[in-house]
Amino acid sequence: MENREESLRAVWDAIRAGNKFFIAGHLNPDGDSLGCTLTMTSLLERLGKTVYAYAAPAIGNDLKFLPGLEKIHVGVLPENPDFDTVILLECSDRQRGGDLESVLKPAKTLVNIDHHLVSDDYGHVNHIDSVASSTAEIIFQLFEASGEDNLLPTPAEATCLYTGLVTDTGRFVHSNTTAEALRVASALVALGADVNKINQVIYFTKSYIELKLLGRALEKMEMRFDNKYSQIILTRRDFETFGATPAQTQGIVSQPTMIPGVEVSALIKEEPDKVSVNLRSRGSADVSRIAQIFGGGGHARAAGFKVTDKTVSEVADALAEVVYNAVKDLH
Repeated sequence: MENREESLRAVWDAIRAGNKFFIAGHLNPDGDSLGCTLTMTSLLERLGKTVYAYAAPAIGNDLKFLPGLEKIHVGVLPENPDFDTVILLECSDRQRGGDLESVLKPAKTLVNIDHHLVSDDYGHVNHIDSVASSTAEIIFQLFEASGEDNLLPTPAEATCLYTGLVTDTGRFVHSNTTAEALRVASALVALGADVNKINQVIYFTKSYIELKLLGRALEKMEMRFDNKYSQIILTRRDFETFGATPAQTQGIVSQPTMIPGVEVSALIKEEPDKVSVNLRSRGSADVSRIAQIFGGGGHARAAGFKVTDKTVSEVADALAEVVYNAVKDLH
């Protein structure tokens, strides 16, 4: 992005001017959103600020090891919001964090920090860097831009940021694994990020229910368009069968991309109040453009969207038509 340093200084100006902060990431926070929320909460408290950290339900079990999680108000908004500064992390629009208008309206300053390719300039201060691998990468750069030599992430903060970085890069295999992402990762390890625990909990621990759900998902996998498109539909009955929730599907959408020839993989989930879709690309197709057609967004290789006015089969049919146009000419 242009004038990155100037933009980061503007964020710091807002931080130094504020006293009472509200901070939140997006709905159903992933490792990047939650890791950055926890890091910024800790940083602001170290700077002597008053902080109300919020997360909209639900937090996955694989992220409950993160240090400082007890500071997060999950699904509970403040009764009397009188914050002078609100910081939204990884929210491409002001609704992505949930219904926060009661907090946003009275705030004097709204800071928007995001790395999505499509993101609204809804803040008084906007730092949007679509080149960054993750919001965690941006927050580390924010530390570096403080101008204070001794202001570095603590081991707990480094653990939270590394979690955001490693999950958003897919363990450093996605196309957003840049030299800068690896530089930041190296620095976070040197600062005490608990890499072993992160790997063990996030990537090498699955419950019985999650593994059974994975089995059902792979059993229902369909190949279409000369095997360029893989589609998995999980219905409410599938979740009920195993006593599982949609939050327990992490990693499933990436499984079909291991099949040679698959360009796009979709996981379509029927939830009580919506149909949610996760998309992954092997490399040639830009799934963020597919998601945008349905009101969603994300990155070229990982994106998603939600639909509230169509059945799961209607969403699947509409998605298939769009995907066909995206992959038909790919070899």
